[in-house]
Amino acid sequence: MGRQSSIRRLPAEVRELIGDLRERGRTIDEVLEKLRELDVEVSRSALGRHVKQLDAIGAEIRRSRTIAEALVRRYGEAPESRTARLNIELMHAFINKLMISEDGEIVSLDAKEAMFVATALQKLAQASKQDLDREAVLRQEFAQKLDRKLAEAEAELADGAGGGTADPKEVLRRIREEVYGIFS
Repeated sequence: MGRQSSIRRLPAEVRELIGDLRERGRTIDEVLEKLRELDVEVSRSALGRHVKQLDAIGAEIRRSRTIAEALVRRYGEAPESRTARLNIELMHAFINKLMISEDGEIVSLDAKEAMFVATALQKLAQASKQDLDREAVLRQEFAQKLDRKLAEAEAELADGAGGGTADPKEVLRRIREEVYGIFS
């Protein structure tokens, strides 16, 4: 991995100040002037590169937020499992993005950071398993409901064949409504 930028070597408070000033719409020259007031010497080009990275990260966060909001609007009425799956996929993408630096290098983590990432991945795996378990239960319940309705329909049609009044079209319409939720 290459040498750390002069901005990255600054104390966290100074880097946060740079971010705050940019967030409030300050130009690179205004940020540079403020840093000089605080006796922090950095080159304009290093600050420019850093600000460019901050702007790119900010744009990516805004883009991700916009996508997430659009997906929630689109799938807001969707079943829980689809929303859960969406959240899991978004979290996986976010973790992957965190693991790669702006330079495309894999980020090295200290023990505490590695523990946080491992915990996040473990929770994602648990959420995926819970989602799959919930889906399996729903499928089983649906299959049982379908079996019951088909058995009822068979009995009704058998009675109808023996002189009853069961109309096959009416039986199918009821199955579509009661099992599949399709109303004609």
